[in-house]
Amino acid sequence: MDHADNGTMPCGIVRYYRFDEQRLQPHADLWLTPLTGVDPKAYGGVWSDALNQADHVLLARVHEAAAAGEDSPLQPMLAMMAVARRAAAKGDVQVAATALGYCETLALNL
Repeated sequence: MDHADNGTMPCGIVRYYRFDEQRLQPHADLWLTPLTGVDPKAYGGVWSDALNQADHVLLARVHEAAAAGEDSPLQPMLAMMAVARRAAAKGDVQVAATALGYCETLALNL
């Protein structure tokens, strides 16, 4: 449906007004910190650093499972963590949060 541009938002547009920390911290609280032991607060709000460390932990666990001849249920999470890490490094919180949302779905099924 076309709307005249009169300075209002068209139907269906949602604006997200939470601060970056408020958008990402729930992921840390719910699954990231319990799964990896990485607390983003310890990184002074630098989410790219926290996500890099969490990725190192996940990758190490995947390698440990592989060395034991097992498949790791964490393997599918690595690709989305890479997306989240790159997005956080660029300051794109929306993409980072979306990628972490996929990771959350995987983590909650562990």
